[in-house]
Amino acid sequence: MLAPENVKTSRRRLTLGLGKTVMLYNEAAVPRLGGLWFIRQAALALLGISIAEESPHAGSKIEVANAIEALACWIGYQERDWSRGDWRLRGSRKLKTLQDRGMDYTFRRLKSQASYVTQPMRMGCVEALPGLGLVDASGSRFNSFSVNVRGQQLIDAVFGERGQGRRYLPDYLRDWVLDKPVNFTASLRQKLNPTADAGDDARRAMREALAFPGAGAERRRNALVWMRRIDEGDDFGTIPHTDWRNQPAEIDDNHWRDLRAGAALLQTRDAAIGVLANIEQELVAHSRLDLTRALPEGVSASVEAWRKEAQRFLELDGHGPNDAAAAAREFCTEALQSDVHAITMLVNRENHMLRVTGSVVVPTAAWRTDAALRVDDATHEGSDIETDPEGREDGAPMRAERDVLPTSISPRIIYLRRLSLDLDGRLATFIEAQGQN
Repeated sequence: MLAPENVKTSRRRLTLGLGKTVMLYNEAAVPRLGGLWFIRQAALALLGISIAEESPHAGSKIEVANAIEALACWIGYQERDWSRGDWRLRGSRKLKTLQDRGMDYTFRRLKSQASYVTQPMRMGCVEALPGLGLVDASGSRFNSFSVNVRGQQLIDAVFGERGQGRRYLPDYLRDWVLDKPVNFTASLRQKLNPTADAGDDARRAMREALAFPGAGAERRRNALVWMRRIDEGDDFGTIPHTDWRNQPAEIDDNHWRDLRAGAALLQTRDAAIGVLANIEQELVAHSRLDLTRALPEGVSASVEAWRKEAQRFLELDGHGPNDAAAAAREFCTEALQSDVHAITMLVNRENHMLRVTGSVVVPTAAWRTDAALRVDDATHEGSDIETDPEGREDGAPMRAERDVLPTSISPRIIYLRRLSLDLDGRLATFIEAQGQN
């Protein structure tokens, strides 16, 4: 039987041909951060690269890094008696199933894709590791990365330096990936646990990485200062910033316009998903939608909402990276066409569950009534814009985190806020507080 992480949810990802466009707006928001949001996430990925380089016959860098992350999460869950709620842990169902079956966390077992999540935290580091100067890269893929001096400093800061009388975790992991018996003592488990505090040396190393020079470094630095101000009081979100009309002092004009345009595009895309949801609900009831007739009330209202958001984006003068702005303008302009043309182009962008035959929208063979989009599926601000979440344990932005920031802002800003809290040693308390909201 398929494990729970492999079972597709009824809610599907809808990029509407805007995947690259949204990615470019996210990059403009916080350059080179990717999906990095806590220190140990980067450190575990670096550790996997380092161990794989020292043990080339064990497997690829991706395989070794994924297995080490799975091991770390397994240990983290054991320390919590398998209670969920800490976003820094993934794979509870699969890993708990392995433990309940009496299996041990060997490298050979955790190297298998069936043992852990399909989207490990490592994937969020692919852009950040070279962008923050922690690896040397001969290409853009994870397997092409090589840990450099900066990266090794972060590994040593998090997992312990070599020295007499000290347990140097990478030495034990090197034996582990070679399937040699390793006794993971309480000390080693604490070093590997993703929920353990990274320590002052690691925070210092990550601050230096975030200041790494290059394209976008100033934006990254300014956004970090902004996020720290939001949480500078004793409570989290003490100084919220929710109004797009109020530009924070830390963010320059061009950066702010890019952030606003990216958010406006996400709101337009979500409104378009609302159109598709109303169409699919119509298909549930009548199996087809004839565009030559008056549109059902729900479809008509959602089309008007889509047009309103599209017009709002266009009034921002299409700010953003050139390629992204051009593609976004094209998408928004489509919304302003006649009902027939706008819906036809939108269905063509969906291009999976729906199709237009003549002037009639009909479902494809892949569509099922029990998996039809719900009308409220488009109400999650900026959802799924970089990753395809597999449940809440994936670390995707929470509603409460969005409530202290301008509507539909890039999740990279939210990730940077979490990283800022980790740099101040407050991330664990923040996660716990969010779980109590």
